Amino acid sequence: MLDYGRDSQPNEGRAAPSAFPTGEAVLDGVLDDCRDIVVLTDAAGRVVHVNRVFRDDLGESIRAGRSLTDPAALAVWGGGRREFERDVQRLGARPEECGGGEVHRMTDGRVYAWRSRPLRDAGGAVVGRSFVFQDLSQDRELAALKSDFLSTVTHELRTPLTSVKGSLQLVLGKSTALAAVDRELLGISLKNADRLIRLINDLLDISRLELGKLDLTFRTIAVGPLVEEAVAGLRAYAGGRDIAIGCEIASDLPPLRADRDRLIQVLTNLISNAVKFSPAGGRVLVSATAGDDGVAIAVRDWGVGIPASDQGRLFRRFQRLNPDYSTEPGTGLGLAISKAIVDRHGGRIVVASRADEGSTFTMVVPAVRDVEAAPVGAIDRTRGRRATVLLVDDDVDLGTVLELSLGERYRLLRVERGVQALDVARAERPDLVLLDVVLPDLSGYDVLRILQHSAATGDIPIVILTVQPEPELASALGATAVLAKPIDIDALRELIERILGARSFVTA
Repeated sequence: MLDYGRDSQPNEGRAAPSAFPTGEAVLDGVLDDCRDIVVLTDAAGRVVHVNRVFRDDLGESIRAGRSLTDPAALAVWGGGRREFERDVQRLGARPEECGGGEVHRMTDGRVYAWRSRPLRDAGGAVVGRSFVFQDLSQDRELAALKSDFLSTVTHELRTPLTSVKGSLQLVLGKSTALAAVDRELLGISLKNADRLIRLINDLLDISRLELGKLDLTFRTIAVGPLVEEAVAGLRAYAGGRDIAIGCEIASDLPPLRADRDRLIQVLTNLISNAVKFSPAGGRVLVSATAGDDGVAIAVRDWGVGIPASDQGRLFRRFQRLNPDYSTEPGTGLGLAISKAIVDRHGGRIVVASRADEGSTFTMVVPAVRDVEAAPVGAIDRTRGRRATVLLVDDDVDLGTVLELSLGERYRLLRVERGVQALDVARAERPDLVLLDVVLPDLSGYDVLRILQHSAATGDIPIVILTVQPEPELASALGATAVLAKPIDIDALRELIERILGARSFVTA
């Protein structure tokens, strides 16, 4: 038995407290108050002590003198049992090391995270080992509840934001009679609506990352257009701060196997950060080069820089460095999300920076050598008429905004229910369907499945509109594209024109 405590000698002239527990009694009391399962073994790997939580949760599966790799001891575990047995044996052969992992209880599948450390005597010699098993089930249930809450809240926020943003874009784009102060106020409203949308998207992304549910759609993409699109999207923002963005793209760059939208999200974050922390009159350089381990896309600025002491916190959640330098608010989530996206691509993000000398963030993504043939997206449509677009969405405000935005160019039909959508699609044979996922009667995915498997409607391109995009599911069911809510009206117009080849139609 290990010596976990020693009887204290009373001071001279003072009576010893005869009722004070010592030795193993103290150990029992301390460990029994722990919320986690605790198992102590001796130097030979034999169990010498288990606490009350162990006895309550796992019963008599492990007895004193047995090893944790004893068949009776291992029988309590289901998933992760083989890995646990292997790790315990490895730790037995390397007594100085620490270890850990996950195991699932056989009876009900509860998940435990375990960790192990060596126990040392007063002289520092290893005399045993502790194993602590933490029940993760409640934490994961709470995480699932948090995710459901965030999903509900973000859906309720993003739906009205679609109408707010679309209305502002429509008024600013069409009205020529606005006074300067009115246009400025509407511009401020649109800017802040965009900021709120970015905040909601970041919160949703970080929630998906925590649960391992951030879906990516990998396709073969060219690097040059990817970088140019990201840079073009931020030139106006940089110009408003008197900052120039340069772009240098090497020739003959190999393609990437990547999620194009997510990589643009990463580049947009890196470039906007570079602009944000650059002085007026400064510049930002975006470059793309090929290397042995893939394509390196670097974003360099000559701004405030990042002290070496702060660089270790860059990619942590809710970390904002130099918050006093920029007047623009932020969540501190952008770099954490960017790193997670690049990690999912098998790449990495590195930073080189010095205070007051600027920073260079470099994203390295593995390249592919076998280029897939580009998909044929052209649709042969009848010339000489306006294209018909069927909108399936029960958000009346969104329908009004889209009717005002698209009605001059397209013939827009509106329905609010899935059954109506099936009837109208069969009768009208629209050239394109804009389909919400959440409908009062059917799921939008059910509507998509039925339309795609009907001879009368199977060739109609369908764009999914949703708060929570699931591109892989939508693609598998036959959707042409997925557009996240809140919808950017300009992006929707471009998508419709790209799908329909709008130049083949007469506009009225």
